[in-house]
Amino acid sequence: MKTLSALLLIVSLTSVHAAPLKLVQDEEAGTISVFRSGGEEPILVENARSDHRPYIHPIVAPDGNGILTEYSPGHHPHQTGVYWGMTRVNGRDFFHNPSNGYWKLLEANIIVAEGDVVQWETIYHMLDEEGTALMEETQVWSMRDLGDQYFVDLIWSGKAHTDITISEYDYGGLFLRMPFKRGVTEGEATNSARQVNQRAEGQRASWVNVGMQIE
Repeated sequence: MKTLSALLLIVSLTSVHAAPLKLVQDEEAGTISVFRSGGEEPILVENARSDHRPYIHPIVAPDGNGILTEYSPGHHPHQTGVYWGMTRVNGRDFFHNPSNGYWKLLEANIIVAEGDVVQWETIYHMLDEEGTALMEETQVWSMRDLGDQYFVDLIWSGKAHTDITISEYDYGGLFLRMPFKRGVTEGEATNSARQVNQRAEGQRASWVNVGMQIE
């Protein structure tokens, strides 16, 4: 067995006091939802269906005004909110194929149901053309709410079930789809090398900060 792991962090920095959160799982719908204490609507939803890769959508803005993620826009139907998808694993494209016999749910579990930090996990098989597991991937998510921002952490790990080759590609891995409309939406990306927008495209960097206006 071979294991590949990665730690990724989505953050914004200010404020200090975390507010209590609560996780609610709906096995029939295939969701794990994050609620604020006393809240009636979720602020973040993990989708973990049996025949579809796991993804997060929606994420509601901390002030409750607007949705930060977008699911399957017509021009990029494979992009599903926040998700992990590698583009070439033994020739298989898990980035552009969120379903279609590429994924099989094993488990979706709540780890820490309530508190300042909540945590959950999804475990999937990534399938070959015959429906046999190439790799088992585990995503462990945790979240805390600072009122005017969220911290959302992901620990991703993969366990190979056969010899694995992950080929180089322009993109793949952790991905965030936001409700961007070219020529309409104001936005900016800056990376750790202080490259901005097109200059930051496809560049190696320790971090990237992406900001945009939403309705």
